[in-house]
Amino acid sequence: MRGGKDNFGVVVGMEIELFSVSRLYGGGLYFPADATGDVLHAYTEWTRSLPEHMASSVLLAQNPDLPAVPAPLRGRFVTHVRIAFSDAEGGQELIQPLREIGPTLMDTVRDMPYAEVGTIHHEPTDTPYAAYDRNVLLRDIGKDAVDTLLAHTGPDAQPPFITELRHFDGAYTRPPEIPNCVGGRDAVFSLFTGATAAPGSREARDRFLADIRPWSTGGTNINFAGIEDTDPAVVRTAYRPGDYTRLTELKAVYDPGNVFRINFNIPPKGAPA
Repeated sequence: MRGGKDNFGVVVGMEIELFSVSRLYGGGLYFPADATGDVLHAYTEWTRSLPEHMASSVLLAQNPDLPAVPAPLRGRFVTHVRIAFSDAEGGQELIQPLREIGPTLMDTVRDMPYAEVGTIHHEPTDTPYAAYDRNVLLRDIGKDAVDTLLAHTGPDAQPPFITELRHFDGAYTRPPEIPNCVGGRDAVFSLFTGATAAPGSREARDRFLADIRPWSTGGTNINFAGIEDTDPAVVRTAYRPGDYTRLTELKAVYDPGNVFRINFNIPPKGAPA
């Protein structure tokens, strides 16, 4: 059932074994709007030869003009490269090609204690807001895909949604020692979008996702899915076909009445659609 989410019951206790990572080299490189194209093209090339200890993503977003936003970023479209390198040394040399792209609005990448890992994404947590999340998983992408991404999500498009391109690949692609049903291991990138309730936001997002689908694996990541993607036909794309079938069989054993269904539902095998 590992990876089947909340379809089989309620978790009342967990025991977690930690990895020994006391420090990491991480933070954010915040580039101005006019560098977005250079950053995206350089970033996708940079990810092709990284060690598995390097995790990274790029967020494209228009920052609000609010006091809570750091002054250099306030009211500006920002291309935010997020870095987390969990090795003992060598992080500074690895990200030097990104620093050489051009001047940044802010550079917070540094050696840090692991307790400060939450500062890397630097996202607000104090005020809830309505969000409509969607994602697709991508194969390796090149210039054409990046140009498509720029056309819909770059500063010239003034997108009414945020976009994150997150690098997967690496150790995630290998089957785990203890088998599970976590899908998407064939993806090189995850493409996440967060729309709002504003008129036109979700429509613009969906036009973008339709245009980027030629580079999609056909899969989705259930952790980044939103309330619009609870249809079982969408949920099943988060799993390999054999794993999904096995989950429906397990559901028929442990929850034949589909009591646990107010979620990204996996119906029991033999249940009506």
